[in-house]
Amino acid sequence: MGEMKRLLPIRNVRRRKVLVLAGLLVLGSSLAAGATTGSAPSFAGPKNYSTGPAPYSVAMGDLNGDGNMDLATANFGAGANTVSVLMNRGEGSFQTKRDYRVGRRPVSVAIGDLNGDGKPDLATANNGEGVNTVSVRLNEGQGSFQPKLDYRTGASPQSVAIGELNGDGKPDLATANWSDDGRSTVSVLLNRGDGTFAPKRDYPTDGGPDSVAIGDLNGDGKRDLATANFGGSVSVLLNRADGSFEANFDYRTGRGAESVAIGDLNGDGKPDLATANAEAVTVSVLLNTGTGRFRAKHDYRVGEDEASSVAIGDLNGDGKPDLATANLAGTVSVLLNRGGGAFRSRLDYPVGGAPRSVTIGDLNQRGKLDLATANVTPNTVSVLLASTTAVCMVPNIRGRTLPAAKRTISRAHCRVGNIRRNYSRRVVKGRVISEYPKPPTVLPSGGRVDLIVSRGRRRS
Repeated sequence: MGEMKRLLPIRNVRRRKVLVLAGLLVLGSSLAAGATTGSAPSFAGPKNYSTGPAPYSVAMGDLNGDGNMDLATANFGAGANTVSVLMNRGEGSFQTKRDYRVGRRPVSVAIGDLNGDGKPDLATANNGEGVNTVSVRLNEGQGSFQPKLDYRTGASPQSVAIGELNGDGKPDLATANWSDDGRSTVSVLLNRGDGTFAPKRDYPTDGGPDSVAIGDLNGDGKRDLATANFGGSVSVLLNRADGSFEANFDYRTGRGAESVAIGDLNGDGKPDLATANAEAVTVSVLLNTGTGRFRAKHDYRVGEDEASSVAIGDLNGDGKPDLATANLAGTVSVLLNRGGGAFRSRLDYPVGGAPRSVTIGDLNQRGKLDLATANVTPNTVSVLLASTTAVCMVPNIRGRTLPAAKRTISRAHCRVGNIRRNYSRRVVKGRVISEYPKPPTVLPSGGRVDLIVSRGRRRS
């Protein structure tokens, strides 16, 4: 299952094993209407906006009270120690970032009203060389924030989630804490009522928790915890009703589980689990039996490189929640729900750089769900706005003659781009060796597909 390691500065961004969760608070809004009903969702090409260095996590929320969803990223880059806030101009485009100091090496950001004043606040999990804190920055209004307050967590926090855990109506904090000594935990910090927090209480999980999500998993009205563990499992911790938790119960997932999301995937009214598995390059879906116990996983292939986060939302408007993952290969994979909690083969949408985190929400108030990713290189957020136009679904044309390939590309609402010719021992002269981007990539209508066509064998 790969060696488990504490989160370290990036040396090779495409091969790191410990990644971070997307903003989990999107789940409440992510079951709204999506794009074209019943079909592959259409998105305009990505628009990229600068953030602080190495954004590892992105979350959505209306931070300045204008009714538009804004973006916040946690920036892990050396010396940054910041959250970038990007205010929405109102049509799904964003103003230049404004940076706010938080604890050392923030790896996850969540948004929620922590002090009950009606303004959403920021919380980050900070994983800098033994610091092990959550930073809270309370909203002053208009999307500016008070100085940070730091609270201790367990070792090496990888993500933070916000949710009401002890029945007092005030949102609390939970962090997933990675430990190399076999003592991985979730830290729970209960809200005192004014946006300050009591000292942490730690609960054991399975090995290497990289993310935490909050939801009522057994239908008792109390919110429970779930962690995605890099060792290849999900830990479920049921709430005792007072904000304390029972011993973890673990379920197998794909290798290298790095992100977990909660949502009703099969329409039975019971929240299910989905994990993004970096090493397996899969999503694992675990359906709820109704008592907070879960059936054996069902795995779905995503991306062409590590899947670092997963989010849930109805992206094609058919009333069934779909899955989206951020993949280090530079794509978001979308798995459309077939019903019953089963999913179709993936569709890939290109984004900027190497995305670590994906979140879903309506960014331009058009009633369709959009996507946003945090791209650790080149220090950007990509925004993909839902569209009603036809899509270019890149077809598989390997081995076809060039005229046949051109006809197929045209029927798929794509256009032929550059055509190069290379020698090949295996592909007959005049037939397609390869194409870029590869299927099942989805582009806006008229998207360009480049081809490499065989010259046949090279003659000596």
